Amino acid sequence: MKKKELKNKLINTLMKNGNKKTSEKILLKSLKMLQKSSLKRHINLIQLSVINSTPTFKVNKQTIKKGKRKSKQETTVFIKTQLLRLTLALKYLKTASSIKNFNFSYFAKNLVQEILKTSGLKSYSIDKKNELQKQILNNKKYFFKFRW
Repeated sequence: MKKKELKNKLINTLMKNGNKKTSEKILLKSLKMLQKSSLKRHINLIQLSVINSTPTFKVNKQTIKKGKRKSKQETTVFIKTQLLRLTLALKYLKTASSIKNFNFSYFAKNLVQEILKTSGLKSYSIDKKNELQKQILNNKKYFFKFRW
């Protein structure tokens, strides 16, 4: 993936309420902090953290109406395209770094810490991905209709 595409994708996932300028500021501040805290290049760290947190499966939750009753059904989906895997990985990084509030400097620090931890395979987003993988592989009954 090209650097410019990754930057645009990261800005779009960080964007909240359509404020692209704010997400650009957060990204620049976090990149500066990332460059200061590590000896490696920040682009390589971001790419490594995205690769480590990319999921291969996704759980879709659907509500089905049967008369007056509603039932929830979970179906597992294999993610084929690299673009969807990238967006899910970036969403995992975003949710792991914004736990309670969305303060500008606090979020940038948390994002840097999450990127550093994810590149070292010790973060919340990787735990979330592995938990999802285990849950799906335990429910192999969904795969009997799945064609590889």
